[in-house]
Amino acid sequence: MNKPFSTIPFFTIAFSGLALLAANAWAAEGRPINETRPLKADARLSVSNVSGSIEVETWGKNEMQLTGTLAPEVERLVIEGDADSLTIEVKLPKRSRRTGDTILKLKVPAGIALQAEGVSADIKARGLKGPIEASSVSGDITLDVASERVEAESVSGDVAVTAPTTEVRVETVSGDVTLRGGKGEVRSESVSGRVKVDAREVRRLDAESVSGDLSFDLQLARDAEVSVETLSGEVLMVLPSLPDLDLDFETFSGDLESAFGELVSETHSRKHHDDEDDDDDERSKHYRRHGSGRGHMHLQSFSGDIILKKK
Repeated sequence: MNKPFSTIPFFTIAFSGLALLAANAWAAEGRPINETRPLKADARLSVSNVSGSIEVETWGKNEMQLTGTLAPEVERLVIEGDADSLTIEVKLPKRSRRTGDTILKLKVPAGIALQAEGVSADIKARGLKGPIEASSVSGDITLDVASERVEAESVSGDVAVTAPTTEVRVETVSGDVTLRGGKGEVRSESVSGRVKVDAREVRRLDAESVSGDLSFDLQLARDAEVSVETLSGEVLMVLPSLPDLDLDFETFSGDLESAFGELVSETHSRKHHDDEDDDDDERSKHYRRHGSGRGHMHLQSFSGDIILKKK
């Protein structure tokens, strides 16, 4: 009499195979994060991530909640410090060149001071009231906060800040810069990206670009100091009225378009020393007006136009 086949080895093997597949899928998708730590309302928080994202939101508890996923290549997640000062860092193995995305999602008290750093990681923050420093190499930075002091910089990523800042510095190399709601002191720099600033009660504005266009929608204080310079980009300045400041606009091969019609033009021609003919090689166009205010506005573009529009 033939013995029936045993089903135990088959189910054991099948279960082991499914478990192995599940483990591989879990490893491929990343390891889940679920951490909490005490964090005071005015604490300092430093977060560092290589690839993926850092996302920060606020809540009403005096603690930090961290969720998300760790990339399979991550060696460990380091959380150090106390309720006054906390550091979160994603550690990769030495000589690690490639890694998947690690997603860090944080909930924190609104008043903390945040320092966030990434390499190819995007950085997002919303609702914070404390000072913010955010930097990434190739990631985008998006801040929609109530902070009065913000510093944000990226090499090839876009930077967008919406905040009622009294002091803000935004920089990028090839990405675009967008700033809304700023006042007080505003500093912005870009090499090839576009810069767009919408700010009120501005006392000081410094903006520079090499080939990117610069666009401003401003309300200026009586003693405002404004300096805008670009090499080949266009400068667009939108104002409710031409400010009663000392004005100095300069362009070489570009033109000035003004909706106010109150500027005196001074055109200067320059020649190369080795040029024997009478043709002008360069034309420097200056537009000046002396106002009664204590401030000064300087706009300069080498080959781009300078455009003044009325709000």
